[in-house]
Amino acid sequence: MPEEVSLQTLTSLLVTLLLLAAVPRLVAEEPPPRPLLVTVDDLPVAGGGHDDPEERRRITDGLLGHLERHRIEAVGLVTWRNVRGASDRALLERWLAAGHELGYHSYSHPNYSTTSLVGFREDMERARVELETLLESHDRRLRFFRFPFLREGDTPEKVAAMRACLQETGQRNLPVPLDNRDWSYDRPWSEARQAGDVAGAAEVAEDYHAALRISIRHHERRGDHLLGRTTPQILLLHANAIGAAEWGRLFEWLEQTGHRFASADEVLAEPLLADPPPIVASRGYGTWDRLWQQQGEERAREEAAAALAVQAAAWNAGDLEAFCAVYAEDASYVSSTGIARGREAILARYRQRYPDRAAMGTLSFEVVETRLAAGVEVSMLGDAVPGRVHGLSVVARWRLTYADRNPAEGWTLVVLRRRGDGWEMVQDASL
Repeated sequence: MPEEVSLQTLTSLLVTLLLLAAVPRLVAEEPPPRPLLVTVDDLPVAGGGHDDPEERRRITDGLLGHLERHRIEAVGLVTWRNVRGASDRALLERWLAAGHELGYHSYSHPNYSTTSLVGFREDMERARVELETLLESHDRRLRFFRFPFLREGDTPEKVAAMRACLQETGQRNLPVPLDNRDWSYDRPWSEARQAGDVAGAAEVAEDYHAALRISIRHHERRGDHLLGRTTPQILLLHANAIGAAEWGRLFEWLEQTGHRFASADEVLAEPLLADPPPIVASRGYGTWDRLWQQQGEERAREEAAAALAVQAAAWNAGDLEAFCAVYAEDASYVSSTGIARGREAILARYRQRYPDRAAMGTLSFEVVETRLAAGVEVSMLGDAVPGRVHGLSVVARWRLTYADRNPAEGWTLVVLRRRGDGWEMVQDASL
C-alpha cells in the first residue's frame, strides 16, 4: 500500500501551490490576431497579356479557389475597361456568387493628378453605372470606390470635389494601408512560364513573396507606431496570373504571422480607415504613409513656429548670442543695407545695430505662411513614398515695441533646414 501523506506535507504542498498562483506570469499572452481585409484591384483580370478567355477563366478559378480555402471575404474593385464582353461579365458573376463584394476602380484607370475633375468624374460615372446595373440584378448595393494609382487629388479643390462626389452618390473611398507592387511581378512571371523557364518563374515568385512580406511588415509597423496600438489592415492585391498561382502561400504566411481575415465592415470600423484625412498629393500613397506625411508636415510647421518663438524669447531676455544660435554657421542675412554671411557676422551686425537692451525693445513674430520642402522618394522596391520634410520657408511679420517710442515692424522670410532633431536658419531676408 502507498505510504500515507502527512498533514504537514499536504499543508506544505497547498502553500506552495498558492504561492505559485500568486507569481505573475513570466510568458506574455499572445496578442489577438490582427484583422485583415483582402481587396483585389482591376477585376475581372488585371494587366496585359491575358487576352484568351480560357486563360482568364483559369486565373479567376485560381484566385477564387485560394480565397475559398482560406475562408476570405474579399472586396474586388472592377476596372470596367477590363470587362471585355459576356465572358468577363460571367467572371464578375462568379465573384458575387462566391460571396465577395464588388466595388469599382474607374472605367479606364485614369490618373487624377493629370486629369481634369470633369474628365475624371465622367470616367468614374461610366463605370459606376455599369457596375450598379450588374449589382442591382443580384439585389446587391455598390459601396466602394478606389482611386486609380491611389491618387486622390493634387490640389485642395480636386480632393474636396471628389470627396463631395462620393458622398453624393453614397460611396466611400476604400483606402490602402498595405500598399505594395504585387502587380509588377505578373508580366515577368507570365513570360517565364510561357517560355517554359521554370527556374525563372520560381525566382520571380520568390521575389514576389519577399516584396510583399517587406511591404506588409513596413506598413504595419508604421500604422502601429502612428496610432500607438495594433491596427487593422487592408491589403491591396491584383487579379492576375501570379496571384492565381501564389496567393495560397501568401495567405498561409499571413495566418502564421498573426493575421485574421476579416470583413470590410469590421476593418472599416477603425475611424482612420473609415474616413482618412484629406491629403493633397500628386502621387498615390498608402494610408499610413499619408498619415505619416501629414503628421510630419504638421510637426515641421509647429517646430518652425517654435524656433521663432525661442528667438523672440532670447531677444526679449537681451541675449543676442542665444538669438543667433538658431542660424547655421554658413547662414546669410539679407537686409536693405546689404548681406551678412556667417553666424558670427550676423551676430556682429545685431550687436552694432542694437547695442543695449533699450535699443532692442520687445520682439514678437506673427507667422503668416509656411511652405515645406518635401518631395517624392522611391523605396528599394520601387514604390513612390512621401519624402521627409528636409526644409521649409516661413514668412512672418516682426514687431518691436518700446516703452518710450513708437513700435517698429516689418517682414521677414527665413529658410530653415534640419539640424539633428531641430532646425537651423540658412537664409534670413528681413525688411
